[in-house]
Order: sequence, then structure tokens, then C-alpha cells
Amino acid sequence: MHRVIRWTAAFGAAVLVPLVPAAAATAAPGATHARTSAADRLVENPAAEAFREAVEPSECDTTLFDGFFDQEIGALAQDPEVFQFVVDHQDTLFNVPTYDALFFGTAGDPTYALETHATQISHTFRDLRRFWDIDSSDIQLLEMNGESLLSADRIARTLTTMVATDQIAPLTPEQVQQEATTVASFVQAHGDLYDNPLWTANAFAFSGEGDPDPAIAALPDKLIMGKGIVEAYDSFGLGDVGPRVIMAHEFAHHVQYELDAFDDGPADPSAATRRTELMADAMASYFGTHKKGLSLNRKRVTDALLSFYTVGDCSFDSPGHHGTPLQRQRAADWGADLAAAARPRSYVLPAAEVIAQFEKALPGIISGS
Repeated sequence: MHRVIRWTAAFGAAVLVPLVPAAAATAAPGATHARTSAADRLVENPAAEAFREAVEPSECDTTLFDGFFDQEIGALAQDPEVFQFVVDHQDTLFNVPTYDALFFGTAGDPTYALETHATQISHTFRDLRRFWDIDSSDIQLLEMNGESLLSADRIARTLTTMVATDQIAPLTPEQVQQEATTVASFVQAHGDLYDNPLWTANAFAFSGEGDPDPAIAALPDKLIMGKGIVEAYDSFGLGDVGPRVIMAHEFAHHVQYELDAFDDGPADPSAATRRTELMADAMASYFGTHKKGLSLNRKRVTDALLSFYTVGDCSFDSPGHHGTPLQRQRAADWGADLAAAARPRSYVLPAAEVIAQFEKALPGIISGS
């Protein structure tokens, strides 16, 4: 099992993007690999999903991120040359910043140091490590940004590693170098294109423990915050809360890793993902509203959670299903209620106890009963 959290999304807003061909990272004729589709990647950038598809509106409401992605994609479309380049090279642009940080980022390397809201995010990370009773000393907190897109060498090494670990379809070394040179040269010539928040509008927790690929299993545990997601929260007035709550959600996945919570869920992939994502929402709300956590207003915490992933989604059969908006609302409320019930108010339940209580509440969270 690839023990990593994907942030995939269903978009209801009017993102009028045509179906586009795969970028340079496409399979050679007749070639097949275990992981070549976006749904099978270790990490999927939700902005890439917005760029690829326009999803018909459903009972699932849109969120603040829909408008943000619409705005940023619309800005790209103002320059036909740039927009066509993004269409042609989307796999590189939307994935290299993520996998550059995942494969090569190291705590202490200034290339991956937090820059955007650095104090706020690093303090929240410190508080999370104190709050939850797991060994979190090995988790590396990193930022991903678009600077890797300015370097042909960094693009090439990232694409090479993605090919080697089946994150994209096969490319020859010559194709990798050609793509790296083409993208870096274009991005260098187009101002701040490298810094577009679409490339890094994500946050995720990663643990490679137990992965059958030794290269992935050898990677250290990481919590990676994208510069783009922090900028997005700033743009719609949740910059003081959003990044901290989303970090709490992602840290909850590390708690799940440590306590083997991923091993105890339903066999159905969509139900299994819904369980762990709703659990992470509940744990983030518990931390976010608890006196010994962030001690935030529960509505602000819920607003931040409900804008995350750009879902609750109604893709009930999708392996990336995170739960509907109402289910996510109920999970967040459950976590806040659990925090409010603490006696004394400063008492923090052991993580295993929070998970055990959530498991009992989950059927009601799902059904609304």
C-alpha cells in the first residue's frame, strides 16, 4: 500500500478547459506500466484536475477553491501562447514541483524551507507534535514551490525518478532531457510563470513505510505544504486559519500511519478513503478547537476544512472519495464537540482513543443519524 494522502477533487465550477492530450510524459506505443494515470499517482495536484476537466454541477456545492482555480486558469488563458504551452506540458508543470519536494526535499535545505507564512506554519507543526502522543520526530516539514521549473537539471532528475517509480509513463533519457530543456527555457522566458500557484496548490502527508518499491520505502516521512495553497487561503480571507487547519488534517494522517489506522478500514477503496479522510477532518477539528491545540472558533475551523480538496465530493465510487460536504461537516462538528467535552478543558485524549471513538461515531457521521 502506498501510504500517502492524495488530494484529488471534483469540480463543479465552470472551468471551461477542453479535453487535452497528455503532455510530454506519455507512454510509448504499446508500453504499459502499473502507475501511469493521475488517479494512481502517489500524489495528485488538484489544480491539475481542474485544468483537465470540467465536471457537471451536482448536489455537491462548489467551494472557495473552485473560484480560485477558475481565476488562475482564466488568467493563463489570457495569453494563448502560454495557455497552449501549459496544455502541451501540463504533466511536467503540475507534477514536477510536487515530486521534486517529495523525492529530493530535505529538512534543513533552504531550497525547501518554508517561506510563505513560515512562522505560523512552523509553530503549528511544533504544536501538533506536542499535542498528539505519537513519535513524530522523524517527520520532515517542507515547502514546495515552483522554482524547480526554472532548472532543466531539477526537472530532468524529477522526471527520471518519476519514470523509475512508475509515477508517469515511460520516457527515454533523451525525451526526459528534451522535455526538461523545453520547459525550463520557456518558463525562464516568461517572468513569474514558475511561481503560478496552480503548480503548488496542494498539501500532503507522506510515509513510504512498507511500500514495495525500495526507492519509495526509503524516503523519510514528510509533510509538504505547497506555496500555492497558502496563497489561495490568503486570497479568500482564511490565511490566518486555513494553512494551520490543513496542516492539522495532514498531520492527522501521520497519526493514522503511526497507529496503523489505514490497515483497519473497509476493503472498498472509496469507503476506505472516506473513512480516513473524515477521520482526519475530525482530528483536525479536535486539535483546532481544543484549548491545548489552536483554540480556534469552530466555524472558522470548519470553513477551512470544507474548502480543502475543493470537496466534499459526490464521486461515491472513486478511490479518492473524501466524503460529501455534509459528512465532512458532521466529522468536523464531532471533533469540535469532543474537544469541548474535555474535562478538565486542558485534557487531551490519547490519539488511539480519539480514533476508537471516531470509529464508533462513523456510521452516524456518514448517515446523519
